[in-house]
Amino acid sequence: EIITNASTTMKIHSTILTALCFASLNAGAAAFSVNKGLTAKSKSSSVVLRSTPPFPSSTPSPSLTPVTTTVEPMFPLDLPTEIVQGGKTVRTYEMPLWAERVQMEFKTNGRPLKGKVELWLGPLRVTHQMEFDVQDGKATPFRATLKFKMVGQTLKITSSEGQEFPILASIAVPSEERSAELAKITEGVWNKALPTEKQRLQGGAIQGGGGAIRYVDVAPDVDAVQVVFWSKDTSKKSLKAKIEVIQGPNNPKQIFDLACGGGSQPYHCVFETPGPGWQVRVTNKKFMEDGLFEFAVVPYEIGDTMGNQRSVDKKDWWQ
Repeated sequence: EIITNASTTMKIHSTILTALCFASLNAGAAAFSVNKGLTAKSKSSSVVLRSTPPFPSSTPSPSLTPVTTTVEPMFPLDLPTEIVQGGKTVRTYEMPLWAERVQMEFKTNGRPLKGKVELWLGPLRVTHQMEFDVQDGKATPFRATLKFKMVGQTLKITSSEGQEFPILASIAVPSEERSAELAKITEGVWNKALPTEKQRLQGGAIQGGGGAIRYVDVAPDVDAVQVVFWSKDTSKKSLKAKIEVIQGPNNPKQIFDLACGGGSQPYHCVFETPGPGWQVRVTNKKFMEDGLFEFAVVPYEIGDTMGNQRSVDKKDWWQ
């Protein structure tokens, strides 16, 4: 009798354990299942990316929020912004596997715009990097379109050391159709650029420095210029450049340090140049052996067509 009761009890315990195992397996499968809404391509013109939360939460939140936006020739309008606080705050954005371009806009409420944006492939390799230092992030925000390989990379934004310099960041991934349109726009700007608008830069010494320097004057009626960096017609290798947007005699108000693969991945950005007296200065930071690349500076927004005939209430840049 005792043996029969013991065997019955063991059967009951084994049944309970089996049920618990199946329940845990089902819970685990649900926990690690892929949300198809995050990997499917959006039908809208662009997809706004939200930064990855720094700590895991109990309820998973989607990192992609499809929105319908009004699109101008190059960049979406009225994109939602995310505040990146100062003090070397980090925000990361996972690129969808189907995406090959990302559009970025960085601005402030009138304070200096300082920070760095990087594109990471895995935990060790940085395929793109842009550091920016702008005096006024409201008057001269920074916009860029970056092309990359479809291998699931991660965009990383880091603010400057100063706690008082937050960044207003907008990150959007264009759809496959919109990405094809952006590719045609970039190629059109590149192919239609005049000889005076497209220039070639050679690298410098291996020890660093000594790279070629080029200047491009901006017309007084041009409120913004678009710049394309590409090495597909030269070395087809990565490029490193320092870009200074100057207003006045050697007075850089916008400074950028760019490093990206320029062979198959063009870098298309827009610099704001409101008012007269602007000039774009580009310096090659790579070596002479593999640092040859080209860039084109073309007007993006045309303002007052009267040029220097400005109204009395407007001041010149030196006043």
